[in-house]
Amino acid sequence: MDQDENSPWQYKPDNGSKTQTEPRNDDDNPEPGPRPAASKSVAWQAAEFIEHPHGSGWYAGLAAATAVLAGLVYLTTKDYFATGTIVVVGIIVWVFAGHKPGVAQYEISDSGLSVNSKVYPYSSFKSFAVLREGPLTSVNLFPLKRFMPPVSAYFDPKDEPKITDALGNYLPYEERKLDTIDRLSRRLHL
Repeated sequence: MDQDENSPWQYKPDNGSKTQTEPRNDDDNPEPGPRPAASKSVAWQAAEFIEHPHGSGWYAGLAAATAVLAGLVYLTTKDYFATGTIVVVGIIVWVFAGHKPGVAQYEISDSGLSVNSKVYPYSSFKSFAVLREGPLTSVNLFPLKRFMPPVSAYFDPKDEPKITDALGNYLPYEERKLDTIDRLSRRLHL
């Protein structure tokens, strides 16, 4: 067999003889790892979060709970800073509870999940799960980094098959339920 000394690829079997092989062609050897099938992007609009209407009784309960907790902390610690922190947290919860959700633009594409033009690349996430919460359903992307919060995208339940199929091309599906903090915030209608 002829041997080309300038060939970048040559096979050397265990017995030490040289055999010429085909030159490497990058199109023949795709990069390692799963490569998603060519897919078109999926775009939709939905609320940024689920709105929980709050009546005047809910706000009165929040004010009473904040006052009682702040009073107990002051009586036990005599610490103005801790007491003030509880009052400030109560005010923040009050303000955010009255916040109405806007309409977000979501898109699943080859570059990642886009939420209002901010792109979250799939390489930052390990899996996704679908959580059903009242009138809307959400898909949550769970990050690889420990302290990064999950990214949620809400959608109408009738759109679930096309959204989960599109995301399934890039990330594995994981069966999950709401965690303790999410369950508590749902019970408090935050």
